[in-house]
Amino acid sequence: MWRQNSIRFQAAAVRVLHRVGTPQRVGRGLAVGLFAAMAPIPGLRVVLSLLIATLVRGSRTVALTTQFLNLLIGIVPLVAAEFWIGRLFYRGAIATQADALALVHTIEEQWRWMHPINSSMEAWLNCQNAGPAVIGPLLIGVLALGGVAAAIGYPVGVICAVKFYVYRLRRNVRRGLSLHAPRGLLVLPSPTTDEAQISESAALRRYALRPQTYTRADRITLLLDGCQAYPEMLRAIAEAKESVALETYILRADKTGESFGRELAKAARRGVKVRLLYDFVGALGLPEKFIHELLAANVRVSTYRPLTTALGRSLFTFHRRDHRKILVVDDRVSFTGGINISHDNAAACDGGMAWRDMHVRIEGAAVAAQLKSLIDETWKTADAFPPISKVDAPSDEQPDEKFPPLLPATSSDVLVQVINNKEFLQRYRLRRAYLHAIRHARRYILIENAYFVPDRGVRRALYRAVKRGVTVSAGVAMYSDVKIVAMASRALYSEMLSHGVRLFEYPRSMLHSKVAVIDDAWAIVSSYNLDHRSLRHNLEAGVLIVNKPFAVAMRDQILKDITESREVTPEFHGARPWDEVLMESLAYQGRYWL
Repeated sequence: MWRQNSIRFQAAAVRVLHRVGTPQRVGRGLAVGLFAAMAPIPGLRVVLSLLIATLVRGSRTVALTTQFLNLLIGIVPLVAAEFWIGRLFYRGAIATQADALALVHTIEEQWRWMHPINSSMEAWLNCQNAGPAVIGPLLIGVLALGGVAAAIGYPVGVICAVKFYVYRLRRNVRRGLSLHAPRGLLVLPSPTTDEAQISESAALRRYALRPQTYTRADRITLLLDGCQAYPEMLRAIAEAKESVALETYILRADKTGESFGRELAKAARRGVKVRLLYDFVGALGLPEKFIHELLAANVRVSTYRPLTTALGRSLFTFHRRDHRKILVVDDRVSFTGGINISHDNAAACDGGMAWRDMHVRIEGAAVAAQLKSLIDETWKTADAFPPISKVDAPSDEQPDEKFPPLLPATSSDVLVQVINNKEFLQRYRLRRAYLHAIRHARRYILIENAYFVPDRGVRRALYRAVKRGVTVSAGVAMYSDVKIVAMASRALYSEMLSHGVRLFEYPRSMLHSKVAVIDDAWAIVSSYNLDHRSLRHNLEAGVLIVNKPFAVAMRDQILKDITESREVTPEFHGARPWDEVLMESLAYQGRYWL
């Protein structure tokens, strides 16, 4: 009999846990329930628990269940403890504990659920009659005790949910279930006849948020990692005849940075107008010698919001960084994407870290002019280094480098839109473009993003796409250079997996791409991460592309990355220890500042 009752209890607990959702939701539900349980009025507890749980997306089931625990405490000890705590912090006149208990009992006796509005008015009049001497200490005590209970309840709820989930997994392992994470395998749905033959103009109307802003580019090339992007960028600088404008977030004085510095200096000595704009935080630790050599070669150098000029500004002002990666040469050839000037993106054979990333090379005066205008706008607000007297080129200057031929896929006559968030009112332009394309997807959505912490609106759009029958997949980083952002991202895995979004962790190196492709028709290559920092704080830029050959080339590359990745399954993800789950949840709470 005891064993049968135990099995029934476990089955009921499994059903409840499946209903309440992820450990984070359980923790939020328990925290809300404990906070509401501190309310001295029973009817108010239920209302508070439901309302706050809905606002913070906690488990309403757990929040309501917690209200039964206060039956073990009783109203008298609870009010006594709250009134005693409130007396310690209240500075006005203080009534007696008996007055507080009398007020609570009066409200309980007069409350009628059939007439909640009249009961609320009577409760308000009773509180006014009691005066601040009773209400003040009691309210302070309720908030203080409720806050402490919620702070304790959140980690307890997370730990208990994870422990129970891991217990279930271990039991299933003993029954033969494997927790080994499978290799990535993603099969995309085949296009219908109409979708396969969709014209460029029809694709533009379907996926583009503002079709009239798209311009024609003569040629666009998808560049994979620094092994393809760096040679092309260096070749463009070496062949420059009039102007070079480079804007980057990270700039290092390593082997890669020195190669770019050498080519920029050579171009300036040839009489080319050369500008370099970099972010202060992204180039932290850049030696003065590196900048001095550029200035000596007549390269104009500027840094975005250095610490010396941010001391008199607000924290938000300094928190806003220049995260763009743009190179414009001769007002004709331009580059943009997610690749910084650092040896992290260099090929492994050259001693680099071989980060997985994507960039584009665009030929066309219209696109180059738009990207250059972004550099010009940022240059006005940046701090330029004063020029120094021009010196002759050193006698031991390195000979011109031999760059390998361009190998990646190239598309001609392409529709391109330059998109950015340079102004305060335009900070959501990138997000709106993403959402518009996601909402019109019919077959698949493939995303590769380094710091994948999408907000609620983006997640909801992806979930609705899954319900429409769209295959939604995201490639994410297994090994991240920013650990706390990776933890915040993993806090969302359970929710996304439960809604049918497939996640693949790239294991070969750091995945730093910020790209997406939809239905072989629409693609984005940018510096924009799907996180709150890119959405609210950073200057970002990228290009939206409506072109089938380019979209197919990007689709094939993402699918190739997926085949080398490890798919995140609910069982494998749920088997991680409780301390990781708790740290991930806490990291997600601070996502605004990450």
